[in-house]
Amino acid sequence: MKGIPCIHLKSRRCPVAILLLSALALPAHATLFNNTPNSPRADAVTSRNTLDLAQAYARMLYNDPQIKSATAARDAGRDESGIARAALLPQASITYLRNRTDLKEIMTQSTGIAGLPDEHYQVKEKFYGKRAGITIEQSLFDYSAISTYRIGKTQAQYADVQYRLQVQQEAVTLIDTYLNALLARDTLQLAQYQLQVYKDMLRDNQRLIDRGEGTRIDTLETRAQISATRAELVKDENDLKDRLGELSALVGEPIQPQQLMAINLQHGLLPLQRLDLPTLLKDANEQNPQMQAARLSVQYSDLTIEKAKGEFMPKVSAFASREHIESDNIDNMGRNYYDNTVGIQVSIPLFNGGSSYYTARQAYSRREQAQYELEHTSNSTATLLEQYFRVTDTSLSRIRTLRQNVTESEDLVQAMRRSVAGGERTNTDALQAERQAFQARLALIRSYVEWFQAYGKLQFYAGRFSEDDIVVLNRQLVMARQ
Repeated sequence: MKGIPCIHLKSRRCPVAILLLSALALPAHATLFNNTPNSPRADAVTSRNTLDLAQAYARMLYNDPQIKSATAARDAGRDESGIARAALLPQASITYLRNRTDLKEIMTQSTGIAGLPDEHYQVKEKFYGKRAGITIEQSLFDYSAISTYRIGKTQAQYADVQYRLQVQQEAVTLIDTYLNALLARDTLQLAQYQLQVYKDMLRDNQRLIDRGEGTRIDTLETRAQISATRAELVKDENDLKDRLGELSALVGEPIQPQQLMAINLQHGLLPLQRLDLPTLLKDANEQNPQMQAARLSVQYSDLTIEKAKGEFMPKVSAFASREHIESDNIDNMGRNYYDNTVGIQVSIPLFNGGSSYYTARQAYSRREQAQYELEHTSNSTATLLEQYFRVTDTSLSRIRTLRQNVTESEDLVQAMRRSVAGGERTNTDALQAERQAFQARLALIRSYVEWFQAYGKLQFYAGRFSEDDIVVLNRQLVMARQ
């Protein structure tokens, strides 16, 4: 296959390898909450129809217009080096002229006798001529051309860095989009489950009223909660459609909710490799493609200054030519000769209206701009890196706490139901407990998603992002579903 981009800093794992790994690790089916009472169950998804993160990444590489645009821009940028080098190489050209000359000459001769008119003679000639030649010129010293060549090499490096940057940004966007779609689907499933719980409570309220034990207030409270949950369902359904639309645009095909992976919230999550912030900051300064692009912009500005300096310097070139001339004009009519010329040409600039001066001054200002932009990129990269490092570093303990919170909130729901049946608690207390359980489950799912997203961004800003990180996150999702 041609044109399959593979992002890498430390890895050259290709999409085919990622697909094989994901296929081997993918379970046959999974549920949103496994072996958990009173929990919503997701639709069973076969491995044939499941779209995991690695498969989504591989399809994005094939179908995403942004990836194709980045590939074309990289290929175009790589040609800058060859274009700039051409000015330092010999320039050769061949000229050929074939012409026909029609000569009409009128001559006047005086008779020398008064009263007699002058005599006029007309001569007509027609002849064919030709001129053929070859000229070779080699630059010996042209500081502007030398600087232009260095600029071309810098532009080619910049094109490679920009390609890596754009592909990695699209990969991080895919991670965010995939996990946001997963979160939207699970949020909708939780809301649907919660709605069913409230409906069951409403039936219990009605039975109590029928037996003369309940109150109408309990029924009204439950109905109000059902209406509020239905309103949330509409919002959640729209949000899911939006997130699936974004994911479908990235992978290039329609995606259905049941194709997404489901996070198993009961599985003991394995900690990712321990990361050290000082090391990450050092790697970000050296390897982050945004930092590399900013440094290349400064280097480009420096070389632009050198190119502007060349406008004040002389240019020296050697040339050689050979011509064959045969009656190419009136002066050479009837002549057939060869002309060989070898020489040195020196061009010294004297005045060009101030163009060189303003070009140099502009180049200095551009360099100053590039230096400030590099400083800004460095500061923003360090800030974002520290932000996502804190999220990644604390997420594991936060997930353990939230998992315990889910267990306790579910126990509270059971205890509250028994207390309501015994007359110790009111229906309002039961509704509040159910709401707390719903929020606890949602917070747990959201914490998983935020952790995975923060990990991808952390690797990106540290300059470590590669296709291996897609596999790492995919394994985390697969392990969470088993």
